[in-house]
Amino acid sequence: MKTNKLVWVAVAALSVSVNASESEETRLLEQPDISANHIAFVYGGDIWLANHDGSQPRQLTSHPASETKPLFSPDGQWLAFSADYHGNNDVYVMSIHGGAAQRLTYHPSHDVVTDWAAAGDRVYFTSNRAVLNTRSSQLFSVAVAGGYPEKYMEAVVAEGKFANDGETLAYRPNRLPNNQTAGWRLHRGGSTPPVWLLNKDDDEFSQLPRANASHHHPFWLADDLYLISDRDDVAANLYRYTAGELQQLTQFTEWDITSANGHGDNVVFSAGGYLYRWQVANNEPQRLQIKLAAPAPQLEPDWQDASKMITDFDLSKTGKRVALTARGDIFSVAVEHGPTRNLSSTDGQREYTGLWHPDGDRIAFVQDDGEQAVVIAPQDGIGEQQRFALPGSSYYSLLAWSPDGQRIALSDNHINLYLLDTASGELSQVHSGERRWDQQVSFAPDGSYLAFNALNAQGFSKIYLYNTETEAKQALTEGMSFASNPVFSNDYLFFTASVNAGPAISWLDLSAQERPVRMGIYALSLRTDVPSPVAPRLSDESDESAASDDSNDDEAKDKPVFSIAIEGLTSRISALPVGEQFYQRLAVAEDGSLFYLLQPQDGVKTPSNGPNQMSLMRYDFASREAAQVSDKIASYDLSADGKQLLTFSAPSTLAVGPAAAKFEGKPIALNQVKSFIDPQREWQQIFDDVWRMQKEYFYAENMHGIDWQAIYDKYAALLPHVKRRADLNTVLVGMISELQVGHNNVGGGDVFRGENDNVGLLGADFNIVDGRYQIATLYQGDRWSPDLQAPLAVPGIDVAEGDFILAINGQQINADKSLFAHFVGTAGQAVTLTVADSAAGANAREVTVTPTANEGELRLWHWIQQNQRYVDEQSDGQIAYVYLPNTTDAGYYFFNRMFFPQANKPALLIDERRNGGGQAANYITELLARPHLSGWYERDAAVWTTPGAAIHGPKTMLIDQDAGSGGDFLPWSFSYLNLGTTVGTRTWGGLIGISANPSLIDGGFHTVPYFRFFTPEGEWAVENEGVTPDIEVILNPLAVNEGRDPQLERGVAETLEKLRKNPPRDYREPPALPTELGG
Repeated sequence: MKTNKLVWVAVAALSVSVNASESEETRLLEQPDISANHIAFVYGGDIWLANHDGSQPRQLTSHPASETKPLFSPDGQWLAFSADYHGNNDVYVMSIHGGAAQRLTYHPSHDVVTDWAAAGDRVYFTSNRAVLNTRSSQLFSVAVAGGYPEKYMEAVVAEGKFANDGETLAYRPNRLPNNQTAGWRLHRGGSTPPVWLLNKDDDEFSQLPRANASHHHPFWLADDLYLISDRDDVAANLYRYTAGELQQLTQFTEWDITSANGHGDNVVFSAGGYLYRWQVANNEPQRLQIKLAAPAPQLEPDWQDASKMITDFDLSKTGKRVALTARGDIFSVAVEHGPTRNLSSTDGQREYTGLWHPDGDRIAFVQDDGEQAVVIAPQDGIGEQQRFALPGSSYYSLLAWSPDGQRIALSDNHINLYLLDTASGELSQVHSGERRWDQQVSFAPDGSYLAFNALNAQGFSKIYLYNTETEAKQALTEGMSFASNPVFSNDYLFFTASVNAGPAISWLDLSAQERPVRMGIYALSLRTDVPSPVAPRLSDESDESAASDDSNDDEAKDKPVFSIAIEGLTSRISALPVGEQFYQRLAVAEDGSLFYLLQPQDGVKTPSNGPNQMSLMRYDFASREAAQVSDKIASYDLSADGKQLLTFSAPSTLAVGPAAAKFEGKPIALNQVKSFIDPQREWQQIFDDVWRMQKEYFYAENMHGIDWQAIYDKYAALLPHVKRRADLNTVLVGMISELQVGHNNVGGGDVFRGENDNVGLLGADFNIVDGRYQIATLYQGDRWSPDLQAPLAVPGIDVAEGDFILAINGQQINADKSLFAHFVGTAGQAVTLTVADSAAGANAREVTVTPTANEGELRLWHWIQQNQRYVDEQSDGQIAYVYLPNTTDAGYYFFNRMFFPQANKPALLIDERRNGGGQAANYITELLARPHLSGWYERDAAVWTTPGAAIHGPKTMLIDQDAGSGGDFLPWSFSYLNLGTTVGTRTWGGLIGISANPSLIDGGFHTVPYFRFFTPEGEWAVENEGVTPDIEVILNPLAVNEGRDPQLERGVAETLEKLRKNPPRDYREPPALPTELGG
């Protein structure tokens, strides 16, 4: 069996030229701003400056990191911008005449420039550094001279600009659904952001009129407000808001306006990669003719280390070489001596899933050079290759090569299993599956049979036996167990099976959480003369009972001709004495022992050790015992002769050694696993791949009626202007956004990643008093969670709110310099703080603390506790408050932690705002819908009930625009089942699923939506709509700035009112005790 696919991979299908003519206008110009004399914009991750008409462009920055959001100071002499020089977005300023940039922020959160103060002495930026729950930002300002940033207000802000009065803020409170890695044009779910107007000093707040559309990038010209909106349902255009009305100013239909800014009577904006200038006196936008001679160091072809991107491996017949798939090439790597050979060494196409021929002289792999094919190449790279074209445009994966060399088993992305005849090239279909899962196959020792597993419609895996000559197929298991991992020996077919997997295999259901899969390992005797490997044994002097050739008997030298006795086959199954755990990937060694992987099944709060959690086990048939061979690995392989083992530990550690009771493998040198990469050709391949993945994996084969080829042509025109990998992601996000669905994402890959500053945080907020840093709020963390301990709240550390931090590791600090600049490199490291009761140093003392790299969870837990206290106080303990951050591990943990201890309360308030989704939360709705079945009376104890935990009174759920995916399904099902009332704002609107398609050739990610929710009534719903609350309540910023939570307040009020009107019966009240015998 060969299933060593660590990450599925794929290939490209189309091609266009990626070399822009020097006479062409440059495209992919983004994020423009305009001053009295210049425009600034971003191209290739660098900031450029030009005249108003686009002439005389010059480059201001040239760092490989991304510089974004350049904004002119009021006098036009400075630019503020964000950049990720140090692995994190921070705020910088620099002169328009060039020179070094000055860093203003050091906090490890995401800081994004949004405006300047009117006096030009401060820069405004948004940051999530102090938000108490996720998916939001707040507005801060920092002095150009440096220092500690000041928070503008408590209410959330995603972007905004101040009017000329310096008091009225036009801002977007919520994040954009079509942004960064998420491609979702014309989003119409609950996350369509509004633009709000706020004067916090005068307590004035208003909302711009809007349809169900996205409003963003607000800015002011004189007293008029301008913004981008897609309210016409065609494209995002420029609008002006004046006299209480919105007026459309541009009429783009093919491309969205993506960003805009203004100065005086001029507006500059980007659309389709071009920059445009629009003047108040002239209603027609003028496209700026900009041609840049930009250096492009990322375009230089170069050798790259491919060993960090291993996606597949296969050990040769005798274990002397390994076939690796890495960065789209097939390598033959010597285990000890000899050169590393790149057998494909192609540019602009991808090869993958290399398999060794049983004789060890050839390697087969999938190749895509516009059409997919199976290629069989000499392993030494010398001689002719065979090439067998594969039909259609599917994504194929090679699974195993038959021991006789005549056939290769392969599968495609449409759940089909095939056999390829390596002599004729004939492709025959073996099976078509009903559900998607990892395909596992094993050839019989002589290639006459193929055993494989496939899921039925219910999600249970069955094992089939296929005769490669007669094409007869039969099921070996009946579907009442989850049977998988088949592997042949000469006498047996071994496999795993679970009879209790039912609750766990419905992986999308939250009820599958913490449901361990308990598998046994089974042996099916292939012939009637083959005894069970666990048959009773008799030790006697005259005992000459024949053990099978798979029982470690050194004298069993001559193996009989392979055959299978079909009649009664399924009745000859025996269970091996290994206990029931989660087993994967069985393999039979030359000595007859059975190797397999044991996967731990930790609870959701158990810290994870990453991908290398498997243990390699060996079952010895002579002793009938299993023992660990190796641990902390991700996968393994066994050579065709059964004598050598290969283990793999992510990301790129391979070791080979004898297949023995203890694995003593030697690491394989991978320093020559290199690919010569021409970025332009690779980026073309990635572009083609993403386009084709959508075509092949998108849940609706009609692509929602869109002309997908026309979309390819539209965005391919941008490729000649891509000068770095991050810009390719921008193009890809735009392309996939045309499908207008959720969960459609692309990003990552071989982009620049700056070395992280490793800034430490103390889990506290600070005030500036007498030029020193005073602790204003000290977050306590969670005493019950070892992984949620606050640095300053550890028992024994003498620090309290109101104390001052005077020095760090003996170095005096004050508010002239950012506090976080002093904590560079301290996350996870012990530091000594000098603290005192006053800025003057009263009661100064030293404490040793360990700063954390992220205090987001500390702030979230603080917020949860605040809410729980508020609900408890307002309801006099009558309402249970439960917060759900998502609908997967953390949501499951939080629900269990907060619901069951409070199940004695008569009412419930579930807060799923900002819910990040994950799974379908049927576990929660089923618990909430529980009817009371019985009470149980005991003489000396409190009455208890069945079910043991249920709340039968009113239930309310808080929802908002940042709750999505599983956070959409939960309120939908809550309402569908009439469990209670929803309060808040409409949810995100993304009930379409992902994670079936391959990754990208350079390690980038791409998620194609491949399954979609529909209602019991057979209707599409929620996707691109969201769940509308029964009672709409926005987070009014004026109330938030007062420290209030209007949604929480309304949720408590509604629950109390229903509790008052219809209090639930107390089922714990027992009847009177019987007074007669037999009563």
